[in-house]
Amino acid sequence: MFLGTSLVVNGYTYKLKKEKGMIKIAGFFIFILATVFNAYGKQQIKPSIATSFQVEKVNLYIECYGQGSPAIIINAGLGGTVEKDGWRELIKSLHLKNTLCVYDRANLGKSGKSIGHYDVGTIVEHQNLLLQKAGVKPPFVMVGHSYGAYPIKLFNHLYPEKVAAILLVDPSLYGQFKSHINKWDPVNDKYNAETRNQMEKELASWNGTPNNIENINNRTSSILIENSSDFGDKPYVLLWARDAIWQPPKKIPDGWHPAVWERIKKSYVLDLENMQTLSKNIKITFAKTPEHYIHKFEPEAVINEINYLLNKLEE
Repeated sequence: MFLGTSLVVNGYTYKLKKEKGMIKIAGFFIFILATVFNAYGKQQIKPSIATSFQVEKVNLYIECYGQGSPAIIINAGLGGTVEKDGWRELIKSLHLKNTLCVYDRANLGKSGKSIGHYDVGTIVEHQNLLLQKAGVKPPFVMVGHSYGAYPIKLFNHLYPEKVAAILLVDPSLYGQFKSHINKWDPVNDKYNAETRNQMEKELASWNGTPNNIENINNRTSSILIENSSDFGDKPYVLLWARDAIWQPPKKIPDGWHPAVWERIKKSYVLDLENMQTLSKNIKITFAKTPEHYIHKFEPEAVINEINYLLNKLEE
């Protein structure tokens, strides 16, 4: 037994009170060792870069881990930040062989506010200059979750020589923002007051001041995405959440205008088909989790697909 002694671990002093029986003492030391090893494991992943760079009058924050080529560039979903978006398991698994970078877009996290008109074209320009300033060299494996798919398509269009492979994680459909607006046809449809009010609100945001967490102009962004090229024959993985493919109910939901509902269904089918035919070298797969944030709830699914792409590039 121990009598009123102490133990120092990682700068913390643990007081050992008098205990009867070695089982209690052994249990205490198991707890201490587990705490130490857990803390030690977390301390091992330290960024090689964790700073802000001025890019066109906006300070953008970026973190990079590990080293090695190709670099894996992560594009978070709408409103996603380095601190809160949950890419740690991905970084832990891959940083020993590859550089991994994740950053805060303007108007988010530790980055500054956008100045003037801001759309996906500005985002891509910012990202390209930010990676240059951080010294991150291509080729890139571009990973995009949800809305993070949008910058990737335009980045690939503008800088195709820098993009080696693409992974989209439960992405927003290309074209969905435009389709959401094109469902309205006030000339040929007859709307009740509530439906017309909803239409006017959506059109006002579309044509005027953006109404989203990142202040992104979705109207001009949609035009840029529509006019950007596909992925050609680059390795491309489309990783959906388990229940991501929408199955519209046969019955029109309450409150929906029949013609508007039909346009939504038709545009969804076309936008989905477009996502699934972007490359001649495509793999479509599904995670086990139904959660949208696959990298948080099933990180091994995302890690496996990145490794698949890395192997494809070595062939």
